[in-house]
Amino acid sequence: MKIKKRGLWIFIVVLLFSAWTATSVAAHAVLLRSNPQANAVLDKSPAQVELFFSEPLEPNLSSVSVIDSNLVAVDAGDVRVDAADPTRMTVTLHVLPDGVYTVSWKALSAIDGHQTVGTYPFAVGDVDIAAVQSVVQSSTASLPFTALLSKFLLLASLAILVGQRLFIALVWNPALNVQRVPKPAVWIQLYRIGLIGLLLSIGVGILSQAGQATGTELTVPWDPDGQTGRILIETRLGIIWLARLALAMFVVWLAADSETPWKEWIGFAANLALLFTVTLTSHAATEVRPLLPMLGDWLHLLDMTFWFGGLLYLFTGLRQIQSVNDASLRTQITSLLTQRFSVNAILFVGLIGLTGFYSAYLRVGSWAAVITSLYGHVLLVKQAFVAGLLIIAAVNLLVISPGLNRERFNRERQAQSADNELIARFGKNVLLELSLAALLLASVSFLTYIPPAKVVAPNSGLADKTEVEDLSLDISISPGRVGQNTFTLFINTTEGHPLHSAKEVLLRFTPTQSNLSPSELELIGQGDGTFSARGANLSVPGTWQVQAVVRREDKFDAYANFDFALRSLTAAEQAFALSKESGLLLLMIGLICGLFAISSTVKPSLRFGIGGPVTLLMASLGIFLITRAMPVETVQVNPVPPDNQSVAAGQNLYTTYCVPCHGITGLGDGPVGLTLNPKPADLRQHAIPGVHTDAQLFEWITNGFPGSQMPPFKTTLSDTDRWNLVNFIRTLAPK
Repeated sequence: MKIKKRGLWIFIVVLLFSAWTATSVAAHAVLLRSNPQANAVLDKSPAQVELFFSEPLEPNLSSVSVIDSNLVAVDAGDVRVDAADPTRMTVTLHVLPDGVYTVSWKALSAIDGHQTVGTYPFAVGDVDIAAVQSVVQSSTASLPFTALLSKFLLLASLAILVGQRLFIALVWNPALNVQRVPKPAVWIQLYRIGLIGLLLSIGVGILSQAGQATGTELTVPWDPDGQTGRILIETRLGIIWLARLALAMFVVWLAADSETPWKEWIGFAANLALLFTVTLTSHAATEVRPLLPMLGDWLHLLDMTFWFGGLLYLFTGLRQIQSVNDASLRTQITSLLTQRFSVNAILFVGLIGLTGFYSAYLRVGSWAAVITSLYGHVLLVKQAFVAGLLIIAAVNLLVISPGLNRERFNRERQAQSADNELIARFGKNVLLELSLAALLLASVSFLTYIPPAKVVAPNSGLADKTEVEDLSLDISISPGRVGQNTFTLFINTTEGHPLHSAKEVLLRFTPTQSNLSPSELELIGQGDGTFSARGANLSVPGTWQVQAVVRREDKFDAYANFDFALRSLTAAEQAFALSKESGLLLLMIGLICGLFAISSTVKPSLRFGIGGPVTLLMASLGIFLITRAMPVETVQVNPVPPDNQSVAAGQNLYTTYCVPCHGITGLGDGPVGLTLNPKPADLRQHAIPGVHTDAQLFEWITNGFPGSQMPPFKTTLSDTDRWNLVNFIRTLAPK
């Protein structure tokens, strides 16, 4: 079989076109809802802006600001990503006069590292409602070409690395178990090309990831803002990039020495782990229950690597077979390889179709979404490539392979001519398959960066159920965090009928690790066995006992206890845990560099002059991160219980120091406050449990509210006085 060089150029052009056509698209941290809502017109100034996203955010790389019509910032600058609910980002507001305001946000997903930016308006007071509601909410993102190139190189390189071992084990060795044809020497070069592409994709990916955080295409490793280092050490994405680098260097070290079966299989396992790191940053990782979606995504990628990589090794293997002088043997080997590869290819491409269908079910959800969404359009194009590959594989298996089998037993000259024609036809089919596989690979890369057509809100709520007496109770708390929550209790009889006869349904909240008094919340019946209400009863982190009380006219009261934990790592604790993992990975990379330096055959001056310092640097940095002490995050806890004595003392202090500006009820309408610009804060909104912690209120009383006329009281009032003030201010919250 003689394959023209121009065929190779066609494949290269298709490959480059596949990478180039993956253009900028929107990213994945989609804004689901906000408070205030977009285009809302409020009667009074809100205490803060809350944004809820479809994916967890990186706290240090996400932000939100609020400006007025004169482009002046009206927020306090205290942007926070909630540690208990990392999909929630907030910023505190000053008291806003009547007018239109614009919320501008930037969100960097902690799952895939993609960044979205957006704006939306809201208004306060007497404004032109029609004008406000006519402004369109915007959400845009520009994905750097380097990020797409990095993903394409990563997938293509892994296809070359994983595909080689799969092709040898499933096709080459079984087909040639009798005829001993040496493996083509070019396979070693292809594996090295895969390793180079892998390392290049990781380097470009890290710099592109840092660039997205700073708004540039690429960030240099020594950037003055230190974004590259922060991403590698303090973020989940950095851990994944470092893990890829450590695994890649381990695979390079295994391939640097003479080939042995155990090293080949260990390298194959490491390559499979590298493939799984792609799944860790995929859409599947954002699912509410990610186990099966991530397994399906990993199998999808594994099938793709066999198809794309296997085609490449089949193409080069057939060229090697052309060096066999015996035409009959050459035909026999080609027939065996064709049949073996086609059978496996149909199996793997079929699995690509099945796992792709499962993925489409999760991320599209309906035929209408397939037709109307960009994700659905690209998915259809991808399935067209899969169908084309299946058709070509079927032709090879059902037409060309049987034809080659028949020609094996015919020694006449005319038959030899037909044999060469079949082999040439098969070579063209393989080249076409390679081109379609490259386009399929590009579509997979492209889909990774497109938001799914069906965006499901993360399930951050709490739920439990139990049976007591003759009732079945199912409780749901949303969003399941400290502060305001919606509590819903579904009550059915044990026969499955909704309860309609309840006289009263209560929830009692008792913190097990706090000196707070228990509280109650009465639930309102909806007429179908559903009882719900909204409240801020879960006011502090910790373990809470929630007791449901159901009172009926003709029955004894029913009591059911539920236990919920609202404890989560703080932002500092999360960053510290990530830095520990980064340290372990950096230490591993340093040890691998040391193995390179020891086992390499280059000059000692190069081995120890370059390898030694790199090893020492990586290992030292890793040891430093592993052994450094946990940074202490000072979180003040209110030491003064909110009893009657403390509240009364706080009220006296409030009357003396706060009423002139904030007014008697905390509205901000005191005689002095009416003359100030900006107006004093509406303490009723800031006093709602869950909006701010006691420590935050104490900080503002101590040092003043940023950007306002409020003076600091750290030298005027004692610590106890300021905590008493906090306890009284809590009583101003709306009941």
